[in-house]
Amino acid sequence: MVRCITNLIKQSNFNIAFRATNTVQQQLSERQTNTNPCGIYKLKCKTYNNVYVGQSGTSINIRHKEHIRYIRTNNPLSAYAQHILQNRHEYGTMADTLQLLKTCRKGTRLNCWESLYMQVFHQHNVLITEQQVSDTNPLYELTRTAKSSHVIHRQSDTA
Repeated sequence: MVRCITNLIKQSNFNIAFRATNTVQQQLSERQTNTNPCGIYKLKCKTYNNVYVGQSGTSINIRHKEHIRYIRTNNPLSAYAQHILQNRHEYGTMADTLQLLKTCRKGTRLNCWESLYMQVFHQHNVLITEQQVSDTNPLYELTRTAKSSHVIHRQSDTA
């Protein structure tokens, strides 16, 4: 069977080209239709409108409930809970404070995207102090202007 196909291709003067099935574009863009998506999210402090950037390999709605449980039980296990408890700031409902920034499946990509968004919010001085970025990656400077303007515009649209 393979020889028949090979002979047909040779006789028809077709050239065969191979195409990569795993491209950078496919890695960076994921389509997810889940109503409870996982990925990179931000939580807003209602008092000063600063943000906490987090990641979740499970539903971000479940992760939000965990943050709220930490606050209600006076347990500063997350930087967001620590910020709210130490400063006696207000926290709000999921609709008020939670926003999905990037859908992403569980894995190493979550760390990369979280780090990028933390860097962007840090550069605009809106990241909560409990989550300050200590080191800067020179690669993030390449995306600084394009990505940061997109993130800040999205943030102002929801305000």
